Amino acid sequence: GRFITGSDGTVTITALNPNATIIVSEDKAPIGYIKDETPKTIVVRSGVPNSLTFDNEPSTTLVIHKYIEGTENEPLSGAAVGPDDGVYYTDKAGEIVLNGLEPSTTVVAREIKSVDGFVLDGTPQDILIKAGTVQNLTFWNKRQGALIINKLDAVTKKPLEGVTFKITTATGEFVPDENGKISSNGLYYTDENGQIILKGVTGTLVVTEEKSIDGYTIDENTRTQTVVV
Repeated sequence: GRFITGSDGTVTITALNPNATIIVSEDKAPIGYIKDETPKTIVVRSGVPNSLTFDNEPSTTLVIHKYIEGTENEPLSGAAVGPDDGVYYTDKAGEIVLNGLEPSTTVVAREIKSVDGFVLDGTPQDILIKAGTVQNLTFWNKRQGALIINKLDAVTKKPLEGVTFKITTATGEFVPDENGKISSNGLYYTDENGQIILKGVTGTLVVTEEKSIDGYTIDENTRTQTVVV
């Protein structure tokens, strides 16, 4: 049978046969406490109190916060954060609340997906869980930026299509396009409007004109330009 403790933390079972052996195990602990995993055995005696005691250590709560960088803790809902092998999504308050964590264990949380318009914060964070306390981890998301490169005729200002540019980070890594795919050797080509548009980028980018089109030469003074997005 299953019994639930009352407000005083006790369960009273009557009409037990004398000398009967009773085995009791805790099936579920209350919220905020760790279940006592050890079953207890008692032989029922008549005329005397029969009692068993289970002790529950307090567990803890971990709150993962998701904020927009550059704001005073403006929440960001819908971002996926995965503590260990679970995947969780922030609520309207930009929070993920995990209850009933076991003390002395380490929880590792890493953002695995951001929301549109924001840059993923992929650096893992870990925390050692302590009993009886509410602990916090905070992640920040930068707003995504955009870079527009314009290629024009120096005299007429006509857009030039098909000019080749190489775009890297300040450390020389190729810049991915807005779909998250790495371009071929970091190369991009101006479109019919004479533009290259990169969405979802932040940080320092180095843009170098690699090859012009027939009838034009590259201006060495402006061939490489650096921009902070």
